[in-house]
Amino acid sequence: MEVATTDDSDFLTEFSDPAGPDPAAQLLKRELMDMILWNERESPRSKQVSIGPSELGAECDRRIAYKLANVPEVNTLADPWPAIVGTSIHDWLEKAINRYQAHHGDRGWLTELGVYPDPLVKGRSDVYNQRLRTVVDHKSAGADVMRKVNKGKIPQGYIVQIQIYGLGHILAGRPVEHVALAFYPRSGWLDDMVVWRTPYDESVARGAIKRMYEIGYKLLDLEIEQNPHRFGLIESTPGDGCAFCPWFSRELHQDVAPSEKGCPGT
Repeated sequence: MEVATTDDSDFLTEFSDPAGPDPAAQLLKRELMDMILWNERESPRSKQVSIGPSELGAECDRRIAYKLANVPEVNTLADPWPAIVGTSIHDWLEKAINRYQAHHGDRGWLTELGVYPDPLVKGRSDVYNQRLRTVVDHKSAGADVMRKVNKGKIPQGYIVQIQIYGLGHILAGRPVEHVALAFYPRSGWLDDMVVWRTPYDESVARGAIKRMYEIGYKLLDLEIEQNPHRFGLIESTPGDGCAFCPWFSRELHQDVAPSEKGCPGT
């Protein structure tokens, strides 16, 4: 029986270097990365069209504007690994909570509930606790975020996000008295987890949704579809977050106006 061949042998021969990296290991790395990146691009989360609570917490108006205008993402070079790890942790925690309750009895934990805090906004809430009337959101955090959280410095975007989830539960008929963020360290130990809790504040959620509509109205006023160069007229927020924005383009210079081709950052 004839066995189909690929170009892998040519790859190994061409890049074989006794003094350099193992070519076979490099081939394995390349294929593993290709499979991981393809799955991330094809995931439902990556293809979500409607805006979600996490995106409404962004400091930058322009980032929200790109999402509302349904402009294709351009920042394909951003490493998705932290997001993949975070999604994996979320999936594991959902199963863990449900298995625990199946074995020990219902403790009032409801996982992965759809929430609709506004007709234009939808999301999935990680956990709602019926007994405590509390909404909990899981956060997979790197060392820098954990250091800040341990000092009581909670990212404002996360606060906005969890309050929006709270509003979604309220509108679904589930009472909410508190919202909480559970920060799980990506490096470290389970005991290093930090849980931050605060009273539910509807004004925070309503304020974020109001801001979204104001940005949407501005897009209409600017006739952005016919004038994509006018994205530059929408306020942007300077900061380190540009590199992680789906519409940040490293190919654009600072003197180039933001457009449907992306934003040069600030």
